[in-house]
Amino acid sequence: MFMVEVTPGVAWVEVPEVGLKVLCGCPGDTVKHLLRRGLMRPITVDGVACEAGPNAILLSDVMIQGGSFSNLAEFPVLQMLYRQGMLLPGHPNNTGARPLLIGRREQLDAQIQYIYRGNYGLISEEELIATGVPAAQAREMMRLKLRFAFGRIQNPQDLLDSMVLDNDPVEIRPGVVVRRLALNVFEFNHGGEGSSLFHVGSLSSSFPATR
Repeated sequence: MFMVEVTPGVAWVEVPEVGLKVLCGCPGDTVKHLLRRGLMRPITVDGVACEAGPNAILLSDVMIQGGSFSNLAEFPVLQMLYRQGMLLPGHPNNTGARPLLIGRREQLDAQIQYIYRGNYGLISEEELIATGVPAAQAREMMRLKLRFAFGRIQNPQDLLDSMVLDNDPVEIRPGVVVRRLALNVFEFNHGGEGSSLFHVGSLSSSFPATR
């Protein structure tokens, strides 16, 4: 197991033995920092060009810090689904595994709905018509939307896995346990090897935490 500080308040924890790559914290511009550090990068899997990247995200305990949103998981998750290929039919990385979100229940619920709408937008002809779109145009828009959605609008639970992390340690992969030590301070443990980290800088006086 090893940890990389991506940028202040954002860390990367990787356990190669179980194929786990956790992005700890996802404020704005996180994808740019991952690209700059080479943690998201072009690769080839079974002859198919795609990208490497995280397969799990540990969310901040709080929604807003320093006047900015702490949890903006949409773009890292979309990178997993499409650029890594986890959602693409026939892609070698589409193994049935889904992006894993870890955190407090209220943060998980908010992020799942945010990512769902970020991926699909309006999800029915009725919703489109309610915005003032004519019925014929709404029908055509949904036809195109379904084509890009591989034929169906999936339930959020079909796109993402989630794991609630409250005050007790949680095993997120075989032998890999994460626990909260304090507000936004977590410890990962794998086979007795631990690594503590500050998450999203919330314990710094320059990043006041707001629930």
